[in-house]
Amino acid sequence: MTGTMRPQLQPPLTPFVDPLPLPRRILAGQGGGELTVRMRAAAHRFHRDLPESRVWAYEGLVPGPTVEAERGQPVRVCWRNEIDRPYPVVVTLAPAETDGDGVPVQCLPGLSGGTPDPDAAALTGYTVVHLHGAVTAAPSDGWTENIFAPGQHAVSDYPMDQRAALLWYHDHVMGVTRLTVYAGLAGLWIIRDQRERELGLPEGPPFEVPLLVQDRNFGQAAGGRLTGELVHKTDPGTMEAFAPFTVVNGKVWPVHDVQPATCRLRVLNGSNARTFRLVLLRDGRPELDRITQIGTDSGLLPAPVAVPADGLVLAPAERADLLVDFSDLAPSGQLTLANTAGAPFDGHPFPATGAAGAADPGQLLPYPDVMRFRAVAGHPARRPRPGRLATDITAPTQADLSGAVRRAVALAEQELDGRPNMVTLRELAVAADGDPQAPVITVVGQHGQTLARLRTAAVHFEDAATFFPVLGRWEVWQLINLTGDTHPIHIHLEPFHVLARRPIAVTVPGNGIGDRDTTATVRLARDPGDELDHVIDANERGLKDTVRVNPHEIVELAIRFQAYSGRYMYHCHILEHEDRDMMRPIVIMPAQLMPFMS
Repeated sequence: MTGTMRPQLQPPLTPFVDPLPLPRRILAGQGGGELTVRMRAAAHRFHRDLPESRVWAYEGLVPGPTVEAERGQPVRVCWRNEIDRPYPVVVTLAPAETDGDGVPVQCLPGLSGGTPDPDAAALTGYTVVHLHGAVTAAPSDGWTENIFAPGQHAVSDYPMDQRAALLWYHDHVMGVTRLTVYAGLAGLWIIRDQRERELGLPEGPPFEVPLLVQDRNFGQAAGGRLTGELVHKTDPGTMEAFAPFTVVNGKVWPVHDVQPATCRLRVLNGSNARTFRLVLLRDGRPELDRITQIGTDSGLLPAPVAVPADGLVLAPAERADLLVDFSDLAPSGQLTLANTAGAPFDGHPFPATGAAGAADPGQLLPYPDVMRFRAVAGHPARRPRPGRLATDITAPTQADLSGAVRRAVALAEQELDGRPNMVTLRELAVAADGDPQAPVITVVGQHGQTLARLRTAAVHFEDAATFFPVLGRWEVWQLINLTGDTHPIHIHLEPFHVLARRPIAVTVPGNGIGDRDTTATVRLARDPGDELDHVIDANERGLKDTVRVNPHEIVELAIRFQAYSGRYMYHCHILEHEDRDMMRPIVIMPAQLMPFMS
């Protein structure tokens, strides 16, 4: 949905009155690497002026405790499901996209005329935990169907034999991940190593601050008062939930006191669907030059980089490790973090200079504020910008990739009548010569020549696996976006290198996206209406586990599965898409077993 309306909606909650909570820390080494984490029904207050909300949460906390582990020191977690109360969120589909005044209903609290979903209300708390970004054996990866009930537990082994990075753990139950994560089942996990300590980076409070950024909505009583009850609301035109209130570490629009020093922000977008484009403002003007990015999803970058000129873009599940210079701020000086990304996000640019006026209900962005930083007295302590950061990132060479297996996946949305659309990852194979009318994706070069004809080999999660990567061998994946939205694609187990973003022009005939077949023409040329640059941002030059695939774009990445064999997954990390079938299995195999595979 796009919008041209820009009325200003008065926020029903006062911003910047709640102090930013810092999640409780669990140092895994202090317990000998043996932890017990409980899933519980609890109450949580999202804002000073809200009643308590019912939640499901790890240790009853929103967000869950931040686990800190050392590289090379394994951690075993007993995840105990102690949820003993019904599902705490009201799930509804509003009957219309806008209210009587033309305001999109997703910008408003309450049910907007929708009725509670009885199937959601009947959920009793089945769970499965995925440690996102972890290099771990398949039995501990959190396979979406390996669920366990209240009163049961699961034991997961995390070797921690990987680079220092910010990970996160969250629920991953088949079909309802959008609901369980929204209910509160998410927490952060930090791996530390000697390389980071050699660089003298801030570690722990007060100069290292984890930020879990999400969006939430709440119920509304008859007189307009917010009830605090969590509401997951969609509408007939938008299958994703884009809630109006930004929540950081469990508080709506919090404020954080900072000393005049360099602060390390560990930022995760943990939203269901909302992409954030973050801009730091002082008196309404952007001050992005205060920010240096030193890391991404899977740890340190090779060298520090500036954030993109329009702001730091984080789609769901993407992370950023930032150094922010507050050293020149006098006491009571303020900086506001704002979001300029409309929803559903399609990569459309928005200049940072306009961030103070980014509010646009038509783009499902009624309140751009994210949080505020407020300076307190202290001795100025500006850290020098580090030089070289990571010393262990080696991008694959052309020789490495010359014999790599090449895979192609089409990102497609199938329109359905009377129910939310189906969104799928369509695994492609070379079509046999023959019928020119067969349902295939035809890839056409810049001079009109046919480069490939690709048939659909698998569509739905329960279709047979077709991707069998071989341990230790490079692969090149092409992600071809046939939709109008940006999709953050996450691959379990191993990080990857982003090789290229290529502009394409896509033509899909009527009924071209069928239940099992796909008909489209993909031209390797820029679409006339395409405003995107299709470049790899400097902060994508590190190791990633989630990559944005924009409209009119092919993203090419290189991945090598080296640590474990077994059954894993890849999927879109827009949770409403994942739950509507945008997820596929992958099975990593050792080379000596491949001759025995039929």
